[in-house]
Amino acid sequence: MVHKLLQKPLNSYYATLERLNLTRSLVDYYTDLLVYLAIRGDYEKYTYMSFTILHHLALRAVCSIYSYKFIELCSSGVLRDPNIEYYKGVLLRIMSIKGLEKVIPEVGSNLAYAVQTPSSLSDVIGLSGGIVKTIDGVVFYGEPMYGGSRHVGRVLVEASRFNSQLRFCFNIKCTNKLKNILEEKGYSVEVTGPHLREEDFWSEIVKAISKKPTAICDLGGLRLEPIMYIFTKNAVELENLLKIIIGVA
Repeated sequence: MVHKLLQKPLNSYYATLERLNLTRSLVDYYTDLLVYLAIRGDYEKYTYMSFTILHHLALRAVCSIYSYKFIELCSSGVLRDPNIEYYKGVLLRIMSIKGLEKVIPEVGSNLAYAVQTPSSLSDVIGLSGGIVKTIDGVVFYGEPMYGGSRHVGRVLVEASRFNSQLRFCFNIKCTNKLKNILEEKGYSVEVTGPHLREEDFWSEIVKAISKKPTAICDLGGLRLEPIMYIFTKNAVELENLLKIIIGVA
């Protein structure tokens, strides 16, 4: 059956997926997550993630072409997982913080959550889309899923290697004002950047993370917006930090 399905050149399959709004990078990313779980021997999670990813990709393909026919399906998913349901509750509480739009960067924010100390992105729940600001406040798009946040999720994985108790990472704007208010309240903030290459970003981030700060204020770089990454052990701590920051933003 595998031979039958893959008898065409690989690029032809990627081209078909592209027409369904499923990019090669997205498909490769999810494939890498599944391969990692298979190699690790975590078959229970592999099975669950396989169904989750297939559901997500199928929903994305259908909604990109026939959204007018499947309004209800395209506005909500059907799978339920207690950890993802918890994530949704935390996400809604954070989004309800008055004035949150003032600290959302132009590239948007994402909430990364690890149920336990993560060893890879497959252990981190995040939005497949992100949180963006609007005239009326903030909204999120995409859906929560394991491996959903590639960037903020990876930052949390790296941070957890130095502090296994960390469970949340949230990104906001990075300004001197926001950095100073955290430091005045006694929180440690490391500064990284600006960068010329993506490799420089990750090497500096890891070096800063090793000092176990509450936040990292990254100065961005070429076509990169300055971003602050906040790390906490629980949801209440994250909400309180955001309220402190927003109070003076």
